[in-house]
Amino acid sequence: MNLASIQNFRKSRKGKVILYFLKLALSVLILWQIFKKVDLFSALKDITSLPAYIILLLIAISFLRHTLQFHNWYYSLKLHSKFREKKKSVVSSYFVGQTLRFAVPGGPASFAKIFYVPNNSVLASFWSSIAEKSVMTWVTWTFAIIAGIFYYSKFPLWIWIIVLLVLLSFPFLIKLFLGLSKNFATMKPLYAIQIPKVIAVQTFSTILCYVQYWLILNCLLPINIWQTFIRMALTQFSNTIPITISGLGLREGFAIHFLAGAGFSAEQAVSTTLTLFFIHDVLPALIGIFFLLQGKKNKSRQAGQGKDIDEI
Repeated sequence: MNLASIQNFRKSRKGKVILYFLKLALSVLILWQIFKKVDLFSALKDITSLPAYIILLLIAISFLRHTLQFHNWYYSLKLHSKFREKKKSVVSSYFVGQTLRFAVPGGPASFAKIFYVPNNSVLASFWSSIAEKSVMTWVTWTFAIIAGIFYYSKFPLWIWIIVLLVLLSFPFLIKLFLGLSKNFATMKPLYAIQIPKVIAVQTFSTILCYVQYWLILNCLLPINIWQTFIRMALTQFSNTIPITISGLGLREGFAIHFLAGAGFSAEQAVSTTLTLFFIHDVLPALIGIFFLLQGKKNKSRQAGQGKDIDEI
């Protein structure tokens, strides 16, 4: 079957019905994956046991964090010189990415959001997604190393400092590489403009995450914001280990270990991470299912091929 036949089938009534049910099946699979991994009733119990103002504050902060993370995605897309879309036109791709994170362990399915970016080549969107995730990982590692300096105080300080300096040099080394590479030299000016914004926004978003953990933990046991940062920055490092769905399970194990020294029980540690996971990750993923079912893939040109990616 040639490309024209495939496109005609996808545009036909029968094709649209089949594709719709395929998307519906994918949505059901994602829901099953979410609720298989989350003790929903336990998480709801923990959330409802929190004071109402804390719940509202957590939701408000998560809304702000997702707004910031959406801007990270938008700034990353602007690394492509031909990208000219308004922010509202890429909202659906952001929420689809939030949903597809639950599709398979490690979240690689979230890369499929690149097909929902309007008027941009798939290849350009793919590299934008790589840039976005790289900065998220870089910020997480940076905070984890800073926290490690204080948590593992008996470990030689000079080793921590060397590791931290090497990590901090990465954005500058990448900029240098872009300038030296003939294939990527044109990206250097855009990199210099957009990446600092992505780093600043992601840093602020990550700090807000620690504030959310502090708010939840203080409802269980008194703990100051500095100790929360040290222990949860090390816990959040687990999110960069791509072997579970959105870090679920691995993160809880890290939290049990690092919060134990502050007097928190294993149940309290798990309740804390699950509560924030439900508010910040599950709820947006459920919203993303609407965009997954109702949204359309962008009509874009694959880089170097000139082939349109049709709507579904």
